[in-house]
Amino acid sequence: MGHRKTVCTHLTLGWCPCATPATLANASTNVVCTHLTLNNVCPCRSETHASSSSNKEPARKKRRISKEGLPSDDVWKIKKVLEKSDVRNMSRLMLARDLAEKYVLPVLGANYADNIKDKGVTVKIWDVDTNTMHSLLFKLWGSSNCYVFIGKWIQDFVKRRNLKNGDEIGLYWDANNSHFNFSVLQVS
Repeated sequence: MGHRKTVCTHLTLGWCPCATPATLANASTNVVCTHLTLNNVCPCRSETHASSSSNKEPARKKRRISKEGLPSDDVWKIKKVLEKSDVRNMSRLMLARDLAEKYVLPVLGANYADNIKDKGVTVKIWDVDTNTMHSLLFKLWGSSNCYVFIGKWIQDFVKRRNLKNGDEIGLYWDANNSHFNFSVLQVS
C-alpha cells in the first residue's frame, strides 16, 4: 500500500509566527497575515506527518524542522544547542545576552526592565510538540551577566521532554497569543 500523508490545514488570520516585534511596531492595525499551509508540514508542528506504520519509531529520533511550507523567514528566532549546565543541576536555561536582548526583552517591554534585573518576570511558554503550556521566570543572572529561564525548567522541559546535552531547542515569540513557542528542533 502507498504512504498516506496527513494534510495540515493550519490557517493564520492575524499575526502569524513570522511577525517580529519590529514588524508589529511598524504595522498598521489593519494588516492581516495570509500565510496558509496546505501540505504535510505545519508551522505549529515540529515534524512532518509521516504515514502510520505498524512499527513505532523510537521516541528520540534525529529530526529537523523542515522549512518546506514555513514562511520564508525561519520562525525559530532563538535556537540553542543545550549544554550540560542547561540539563543538569543548575535548574536554568541560559540564553546568550545578544539573543535575549534581541528577541526576549523587546517583547516583554520596558515596563518589566527593573523586574527582570531583580526578581524576574513570569513568561508563558507553549510547547508546540506536546501542546502544553508552561510558565518560567525570565531574569538577568547576576553572576554571569546573562539571561536565564528558571523555575520549573528542569521539571517541565528537561525531564518531561527527556532533553539531553547536545539537543537543539528553539523559541520564538507568538505575538498573536502573547507567549513564547518552544520546540525540540533536533536531538543529539
